[in-house]
Amino acid sequence: MKVTLTTLCACLALALVPAPAAPGVGASAAVQRPFDVKWIHGSADCGTNTDPPLQVYRFDDDTYILRQSKCLDYEAPFMYLLIGRNKALLLDSGAKTRDGKALPMRETVERILAEHSAARRRARPPQLIVAHSHAHGDHVQGDRQFDDPARATVVGTSLEEVKSFFRFVNWPTRAATFDLGGRALTVIPIPGHEDTHIAVYDPKTKILLTGDTLYPGILVVNHWRHYRQSINRLANFAARNQVSYILGAHVEMTSRPRVEYPYRTVYQPDEHVLQLGTSHLLELRDAIEAMGNNPRHEVHADFIIAPAPGSAQQ
Repeated sequence: MKVTLTTLCACLALALVPAPAAPGVGASAAVQRPFDVKWIHGSADCGTNTDPPLQVYRFDDDTYILRQSKCLDYEAPFMYLLIGRNKALLLDSGAKTRDGKALPMRETVERILAEHSAARRRARPPQLIVAHSHAHGDHVQGDRQFDDPARATVVGTSLEEVKSFFRFVNWPTRAATFDLGGRALTVIPIPGHEDTHIAVYDPKTKILLTGDTLYPGILVVNHWRHYRQSINRLANFAARNQVSYILGAHVEMTSRPRVEYPYRTVYQPDEHVLQLGTSHLLELRDAIEAMGNNPRHEVHADFIIAPAPGSAQQ
């Protein structure tokens, strides 16, 4: 810019909707696992909405995607849970709810981890790390639920805290490695939308998580030079590594090219799919390079480049 796992899955009514594959380029092409999910997307009248507060989608045995109900917050952020042998990473913890009730983040995540461990006959769940794509409020609201250090480690939201936790050297030009145990993630600095923004690449699924930097929606750029450098950094990374999907933190576009939903809408019945591909990343890179030092609002089929006033002077 909502509950046991069994109950959640029972009420989601997941439809088999194979996602269109976005083309890869060179080393970026990877075998794509289809998304067999119909995301909750709010209601015209949230007073009659029956969506759960959180939708849980198991992408594979060790990878879960959560979406917050649009009727609880129009941002409806997506959150990602990646599980390794020793650690699990929750990327983002949700937005504030309209009704003021706590989003059941800890309850949901702990149940997933407990069931995951039980299925593998492990004595205890992996250590939970709660980190953030960036520090904006719709990505950090659930942090306080994980305040108990015995249950989770919450990464701070300041730049120094992010750099220290992931042991970045030469931020933002060099990536860091964060190993979950048999699942070594690459953490890439991508400031521009927000100063502490990171992307996370998972070699297991070949998924690149890009938060608010690239997703099917309005790409707000608050620092143009940093954003331009970050998109080039991501494009260079994708050229050297296989990428199956690029997954961001929101969906704001409709399924019709170049058409976005109205700001703050709570009902998106015909929304764009969550997943983008490397072709979208290269399209974004080419567009901002063509703009150079003169950013402008530009509508594309699957996203909108939206430089904030004064972003070029930052």
